[in-house]
Amino acid sequence: MLKFSLCIEPVLTDLDFYDRIGAAAELGFDAVEFWEPTGLDVDRIANLAVKHKIAISLVSLLDIRGKRMNGDPKVVVANVRQSLKVAKDLGSSSMVVLAGLLEGRLDSQKSILIENLKRIADLAVAADVTINIEALNTLVDHKGYYLDSSSVGFEIVKCVNCSHVKFLYDIYHMQIMEGNIIETITRNIEWIGHFHSAGVPGRHEHFLGENDYRNIIKAIDSTGYQRYFGLEYWPSYDHHQSLSDVLVYLKS
Repeated sequence: MLKFSLCIEPVLTDLDFYDRIGAAAELGFDAVEFWEPTGLDVDRIANLAVKHKIAISLVSLLDIRGKRMNGDPKVVVANVRQSLKVAKDLGSSSMVVLAGLLEGRLDSQKSILIENLKRIADLAVAADVTINIEALNTLVDHKGYYLDSSSVGFEIVKCVNCSHVKFLYDIYHMQIMEGNIIETITRNIEWIGHFHSAGVPGRHEHFLGENDYRNIIKAIDSTGYQRYFGLEYWPSYDHHQSLSDVLVYLKS
């Protein structure tokens, strides 16, 4: 059975950040996730997760936008090492990293990403935290970003060939860039470490967009996928009601 994770930054904004953890548990989510943990009380988050019996499924690399995976190898390794410690302190099983903006030749940047991910692969295995590199859309939200193709993302993680280096498949971004969601997911499920999702267009509720998420979830379930399906969207009406409605829809 698919496990549902809620990214708590864009939702429940009437609540204090820390109170959103308990609210997510009350709404019926299996886990929460959030962006960069810099400046947050890591111990408090970990304790709240235990208190409310909810997992921390994913957290971002420290300084995720400033220290991307196409950077200087020494900087990348040092930052990943520090970030993995934070992930472990949180009890998070996964971490997301970014590929960086397009710089120079496409093939050379892919090689840099592969080599840097290989450099940190053993660290991820030792920490037992999966590192997920994410593709983003460059048509609407992230112009200039290098990795906007799932096929290139899968090539990268296949070349790294590590059980703890995966691809974060964001259905919102990939629907904008390429579509063919179900076939792509089912053909490459072994390389996917986490999902993100939202309605297209607009990045609002899943049932307002052009994807039938119920069919997508059935397809994912059919593969035996055991990791998390993340919701990363901006509600278009009352947040508590929106989250309840979306979760009911996704589970129907």
